[in-house]
Amino acid sequence: MKKKKVIMIAGAAVIGIAAAFAVFSQKGPTPTPVQTETLAEQTLRGTVEASGNVESTDTVYVYAEVSAPIERVPVKVGDKVAAGQLLAQLDDTDIHNTLQQKQIALRTGSQSSQQRIQSAEKAYQDAKNNLDQGLNTQINTAKDQVTNTQRALAKAIDDRDVNQARVDQEMKSQLISAQSAFDSAKLDYENAAKEYNKAKKEYKDRLNDLKDAVKEAEKSGDENALERAKQNLDDFEEEEGYETANGFISIKSLRQTYERAELAYNNAQKTLNTARIDAQNAATDKMKNYVKAVEDAQLAYDSAVQSLKAAQTAASQSLDSARDAVASEKIAANTEALQAEIKTLNDNLKKCTIAAPAAGTVTAVYAEENATATGLMFTIENTEGLQVKVKVKEYDLPSVKEGMKAVITADATGDVEYEGIVQKIAPAATGSGSAAAGAAGAAAAATNNSNVEFEADVLIQTPNTPLRIGMSAKAKIITQEKAGALAVPYDALTTNEKGETIVYTPKKQPDNTYQAVAIPVKTGLETDLSIEVSGEGLSAGTPVIADAKAMSPGMLIAVTNGASALADAVSGASGEASS
Repeated sequence: MKKKKVIMIAGAAVIGIAAAFAVFSQKGPTPTPVQTETLAEQTLRGTVEASGNVESTDTVYVYAEVSAPIERVPVKVGDKVAAGQLLAQLDDTDIHNTLQQKQIALRTGSQSSQQRIQSAEKAYQDAKNNLDQGLNTQINTAKDQVTNTQRALAKAIDDRDVNQARVDQEMKSQLISAQSAFDSAKLDYENAAKEYNKAKKEYKDRLNDLKDAVKEAEKSGDENALERAKQNLDDFEEEEGYETANGFISIKSLRQTYERAELAYNNAQKTLNTARIDAQNAATDKMKNYVKAVEDAQLAYDSAVQSLKAAQTAASQSLDSARDAVASEKIAANTEALQAEIKTLNDNLKKCTIAAPAAGTVTAVYAEENATATGLMFTIENTEGLQVKVKVKEYDLPSVKEGMKAVITADATGDVEYEGIVQKIAPAATGSGSAAAGAAGAAAAATNNSNVEFEADVLIQTPNTPLRIGMSAKAKIITQEKAGALAVPYDALTTNEKGETIVYTPKKQPDNTYQAVAIPVKTGLETDLSIEVSGEGLSAGTPVIADAKAMSPGMLIAVTNGASALADAVSGASGEASS
């Protein structure tokens, strides 16, 4: 029936166009048939359309926290459950038996551990008391040994010092005679040297000449000359000299006296050195036993001190070992680990009763009786709180903001619209949750940017809808909205020679014909089908030619959609009627 109505309207339009052609063909040039749109105030919406699926706003996944056989599952898909309601009961026999064994071990182990701790503490306290009160046998023995060896060392040092003084005195006595002879020879030598040097100084030049003559004769090899030179030197020393209180003393006599004194002095020096060495050797030989006694006593004392330190260290280590034994027994007696196991088993007993963590509708049941509980067991969702999870294209995302209103439709409910609001927009594109996915996503985006999408949650605000979880749905997110706007189809716009955007409106002429008149306009909000226009000469009720690109200013036209009455209403419209 609807199809037939459309055909009849189309036929009437064709007849009307033919009639218009017939009328104008009788009066002159054939006008161009046009259709018009009448401007009316309306609410314009800019939207971004995105598709997705209906899902619950509150979804709870219930997992098995212990692995045990499932005894019963009292719920099924579609059941509404309250928070705390039983979903499944697991067999807790094995857990209960293990718990009893651990509790028995805790009771018996505590008694035995306490006895061992008391015994270790007593051993430690005994060792500490012995040490504090000076009752440690090893330390006391070592201390006595240190005292005895210290006394022996002091006595040995005293004996050595006394005998060293005696030997030193004996050595001095032995050296007195040799020292006296040396001192006398030294004095004679110094006096003889003084007198002889005095004579040599007085007869220096003559003595030097005679000595030079002897040297020259020795060099010449003349025996006779050498003999004469020596004789001359000898005669001079014999004849020359000076008077003293004891008479005349020749240089020769002075020289001979000096040579004898020098020889006696050197011999006395040797004799004194020999005496000193002999005395020192004798003293050393006499003192060696005393020195050895001191060295032995020192070694014995040092050894006793080391033994005392070793005994004190051993006692301290023994005390530390006793203290460590107490700590070890306490650690061994520590029941924290066993108590933790018992606590875990008690918790697992509670986990054998699986209850709903929140109220809602059971939408999935994975648990089966007699099977082992593992992984996901149930899904509970709020079927009254629904949202559509849509995917927004990358180029649309800058226009979409959280809090924007949306119009929701579903395939299952046809054209029925439901109110919604954008609640959340994902911060990253779908599939970009990891470095690998991000790299793959970037490569895909480089090939085709239109594939990049972002998930957004659109909350359904209309109550009691027939929508169900999993249905396919679309959301038109309202990015802009303007009430009382004038709008035309996109085909009703074109540009003139000045580059201005214009629309055409029919203007009735005096001869009852119609011409296309151009009106400059400004455009505004755009929708999928129309665009906002404004300008001088435009108002609600103004007819606008639907296909502007086929028009030119002043073109003869025929309105074919019964808009002649509207053309009469704008017969005085101003605009560009000719080029």
